[in-house]
Amino acid sequence: MNLGKIKVKTGISNIFTRYFVTFSSIFLVALLALGTTLILLVNTFSINEKTELLKENTSKIANEISSTLIINDMNSAYSTQKASITSSLSTVSNCISSDVFVCDVEGNVILCKEQLGTTAYRENKMVCDEHTSFKVDDGLLMRVYENGTAYTKAVVNGKSSYVVGTAIVAPEYSQGSAEGASGIIGTVFATVEEGTTALVMSLIRTFIIVAVIVLAAGFLLIWLITKRMVTPLQNMSEAAKRFAVGDFSYRVKINSNDELADLGYAFNEMADALDKLESSRRSFVANVSHELKTPMTSIAGFIDGILDGTIPKEKQEYYLKIVSDEVRRLSRLVVAMLNMSKMESGDFEMKPKVYNITDQIIHILLTFEQKIEKKNIEIIGLDEAQPYKVKADTDMIYQVIYNLFDNAVKFTNENGYIRIGIKDKEDKVEVSIKNSGIGIKSDELSKIFERFYKVDKSRSLDAKGAGLGLYIVKMMVEMHGGKIFARSESDHEAEFVFTLPKA
Repeated sequence: MNLGKIKVKTGISNIFTRYFVTFSSIFLVALLALGTTLILLVNTFSINEKTELLKENTSKIANEISSTLIINDMNSAYSTQKASITSSLSTVSNCISSDVFVCDVEGNVILCKEQLGTTAYRENKMVCDEHTSFKVDDGLLMRVYENGTAYTKAVVNGKSSYVVGTAIVAPEYSQGSAEGASGIIGTVFATVEEGTTALVMSLIRTFIIVAVIVLAAGFLLIWLITKRMVTPLQNMSEAAKRFAVGDFSYRVKINSNDELADLGYAFNEMADALDKLESSRRSFVANVSHELKTPMTSIAGFIDGILDGTIPKEKQEYYLKIVSDEVRRLSRLVVAMLNMSKMESGDFEMKPKVYNITDQIIHILLTFEQKIEKKNIEIIGLDEAQPYKVKADTDMIYQVIYNLFDNAVKFTNENGYIRIGIKDKEDKVEVSIKNSGIGIKSDELSKIFERFYKVDKSRSLDAKGAGLGLYIVKMMVEMHGGKIFARSESDHEAEFVFTLPKA
């Protein structure tokens, strides 16, 4: 038993862990996917904006140089015009956080922001240590010469960068004309190092902070939801273990209105059914033991008395008749239990046919003629009865009516009455048998069709009954698709009503 408990608890724990890890992983992956997508989109947008800004500024500088310099000026010699352009390059570079420089037609850097100052004036040369050894790739130059502008991702000065180039066209040439290529006197390039922009870095920091908060709240919520999902399963596990040892008092606590709640309700209903079945089983065993023990004790006692001479010969016949009655009683009990077992298992074979139930009622009533006359019971309603045909197994319905009449005659008082009613109820025929005498208490009306239940157990009117008659009657009627119930409007009368399908 202890091993079983350990296994069940481990299984529940594993379920909780699996659910929690699964939901948390899904939540984490979804959050990461959303954040990554957002960052990539923002980064792409930022790069596109930066590229457009580079194109715009290189185009402006190219136009400025085109209107200021001529092809003979595209060299490293100092001039005031070049100093002015260098100042513009510095301003633009600082504003757009990039490196903007001017190359001659061969790709050599001749102007850049680092050339700003008095050194170039004194030496009469535009010198830049940073760009001295730098030369633009011929392929990129060709693209600029062919299209007038070019955008690419390339390695510049050993660093992966985004590069935008715009051709400087001499003013006497029209860019895009057939002779535009010969009018190019240089190129303006702007480079920005590849990597995340300030906007993207700010977004990443904000996302990390928000993600940590959301993950913490999400994990807590997932834990609560998972715990709420698994708790009913734990309760059901506890209930199953108690049911296994015969304790059906435990009930699953239900605090929701979902599929698990439906399962909990079903579990509790099963517990009620098992509890009722267990009580019925115990009652069945106790009653069967009692019903078998009493006649068998009487039979054994009388036979022993005859054999050892305790009962004189002149009384032996009397006691042998008692033994015979007890044997028949045992036989009836065994037959009733066998029929009950067959009906409960579905092995009882029905042979329905169409016949007149009114004639059957009259015929059965005649078998009680002596008992009726002995108690001076008045029969009411037969003179008004009309013939009604039903489709049923005659033997089974015979037993139903016989048992009901037997009870009615048994419990009817001296000089009392039995009222018989047969009515047409659309597709059914309703039969009622009402008798005066002892009524049925309201709290017993719902129990009288249970196995081995006897109404008014303090009395001895039904001492020889086993309490199976009405239970079997109910099963037989329901097997035909009918219904049976009892009612007692006072303490001095009782009525049984059942219906059968009309032919």
